[in-house]
Formats: sequence, C-alpha cells, structure tokens
Amino acid sequence: MKNFYYSLYSFLLLLTLSFQASAQGCVAVRQMGGINPMLGSSSYNLQKNQFQVGASYRYFHSWRHFVGKEEQPQRQITGGGHGPDGKDRGNAVNIYSHALDFNVSYGLTSRIQLNASIPYVHNERSQVLKSTIIDTTRYSVYAKGLGDIRLSANYWVIDPAKAHHGNLMIGLGVKLPTGKHNVMDDALQANGSKLSVVMDQAIQPGDGGLGVSLEFQGFRQLASNIYAFANAYYLLNPRESNGTFKSAPEKGLEGYNVYASPDQYFARAGFMAALGKAQKLTVSLAGRMEGIPAYDLLGGQRAYRRPGYVVAIEPGVTFRTGQHTFSLFVPYNFIKNRIQSAADIASQDLQNSKITDETKKVHVQGDAAFADYSISLSYSFRFGGKKVPHLPVLK
Repeated sequence: MKNFYYSLYSFLLLLTLSFQASAQGCVAVRQMGGINPMLGSSSYNLQKNQFQVGASYRYFHSWRHFVGKEEQPQRQITGGGHGPDGKDRGNAVNIYSHALDFNVSYGLTSRIQLNASIPYVHNERSQVLKSTIIDTTRYSVYAKGLGDIRLSANYWVIDPAKAHHGNLMIGLGVKLPTGKHNVMDDALQANGSKLSVVMDQAIQPGDGGLGVSLEFQGFRQLASNIYAFANAYYLLNPRESNGTFKSAPEKGLEGYNVYASPDQYFARAGFMAALGKAQKLTVSLAGRMEGIPAYDLLGGQRAYRRPGYVVAIEPGVTFRTGQHTFSLFVPYNFIKNRIQSAADIASQDLQNSKITDETKKVHVQGDAAFADYSISLSYSFRFGGKKVPHLPVLK
C-alpha cells in the first residue's frame, strides 16, 4: 500500500460522514449525526487544536404506507381495487423532507474531539381533505426552522499514534430542545376554509426533549486497502411528552393524545475500499437500521408516537482533494416496519375489555408512511493544528 494514511482517512471519512439518520416519513426519526470529528489529510483523528467545518444535506420522500411490515396499497391511487372493500382510497400521506446540518469539530487533544451540529429543516406534508373513499382534494402544510442542536465529545480508546490497523471511538452527547415541536400551519377544511392547527409530529423541527446520546464507531483493516467498520447511536429522551396535543382526549386513553419525546436509534456496519493510485476515491457498501422504539429506556410511556424502523442497504462514494472532502450516500430501505405502539396497545386493551367473546377480540396497530430511499450529501474542510509526521508505509 503506497499511502496507508490516505486510505485510512478515506475510510473514516466514509464512516463518519454517513453516521446520520434522518426522518423516514411518519416514523419521525430526527436527523442525528452529521458530525465528522476525525477527518484529516493524513490521519483519521483530529490533531490537537485542529478544526473541521462542514455541512450535510439530506432529502427523502415518504409515501408508501405500512401496518407492521404489510404495505397498504389502497392508500395509493392505482385503480386496482386494493382496499378491503375493493376500493382504492387515494389518501396516502406524502412527506418531503429537506435537512441541512452545519457541523463544527475541534481537537481538544489527539484523542478527544468536541463537536457541535446545528440543523435546519424544511418539511412538507401533502394530504387529502378526506380519509375515506377516494378524494383527490390534496393540499400541503409545512413546518420549517431550526432543529434540535447536538453537542458531543468523542474519545479514541487506543492512542491513534499507536493504532494504525484499527481503533474504537466512544462518544457522549446532549441534544438540546432548540427546535419547535408545536409549529402550526393552515389546514384545509371541508367547507373550503382554512384553520391553523398544530402540525403532525413527523414534520416538526424538534421533539421537545432534552436528550442524552451514546455512540461508538470502530474500524479494522482487513487487507491492503479494505476495511470493515461499524457504528451505532442511541438517543435517550427521558421526557414522556412535549405537551403538544395531537387531538382531544379519549375517555380511558388520556395522555395518548399528546405527542411523545421518543428515544431513537441507529446502527450501521459494512466494508469499504480505497481506489486508485492516489486513493482519493473511496467506495463502500453497508447495512443500516434506524428507528424509534415503542417504549423509552427511561421516563414515562403515556404519550403518542409512531414507532417503527427501516433496514437499508447503503452504497456510498467519497472523494477527497487536499483538505476538501465530498461524499454521497443513498441508503435504500428494503424493510419497513411500523410496530405496535403503547397507544395502540392501550386502545386495544380498552376495546377488548368490553368484548366477552374471545373470537371477536380486536388487534389495534396504526400505520405509517415510509420512504424507499434517502439521499445524503456532505462536505467538510479541515484546518489548523500541527501537521502529522509521515509514518512508514505498512506492508
């Protein structure tokens, strides 16, 4: 290998720039990550007093509805009569999400990096006036603005000066409730008028909770220019709800009409290879999973959320030139699952408590719209600090 550090650098760029999850539709996974604390032109970690600045843009369009893993094709206008009554509904909810993160990282030492990420979101929710038999009176509502700012510190377990073939990084962070969770917009009414109402939690810029994040990233060199890697993230949101009312309370289900401040998670693992003589181009293939659990690890559970997850295959490409780095990742979601929520179970139990015939017991499980894929573009620039001495080429 002619330049070990360039290869390793490209690998970790690929690893960290793609360490982000974004909302996948009605399952409101907030954008996380986008922080890139360990990039450089000649090493995988930030050196003492080095800075890195950059931006990450993500886009998706969700429109396919699922209950569990079963798709609801009747929500589309297909003319195929897919509904239980032989009719198409045509009332699919479409969400178009744009998220832009501005990221800054600083090397406190060669093993400790401090990070800040400031997100801005612009979300559109397209829906029909009615939700019964097909109705093409479709309109859009919007929620945009500053999202939840994230601050974190990362630590390399092994001194990077000694760890040339693999390392593990652990991180601890805080998510601030800076994004609005009660944005309102004008919704079309049946009589043709418009009424200002609270937007659905899926497009709100923030979730209203003060969260704590745990993360890790690791890599291992397998061959000359081939690496295996893995990274994971979990956000604990102890706050039960953010106080924003979804609807009027239903007797016996009080509390489930208020939006939750849910936990969220993300995991990713795969392989990458640096290409070409200069190894400025890097390609990768990874599997990833992200979602919202039905129950938080800490705090109360009596609030409304749409829990679920997606599993994706993620191809990626990264190009480096000097101190500038560009990357593109396009994860494709091949599994989409809207799992049963605490609110679903509470409603199910309430209904079944009134039914004496066991054969007529009901199962309650809401649906959610998911995206087929998302697009992530990133750019970063690194400056300051001392230059890293060139180490011998590894054989």
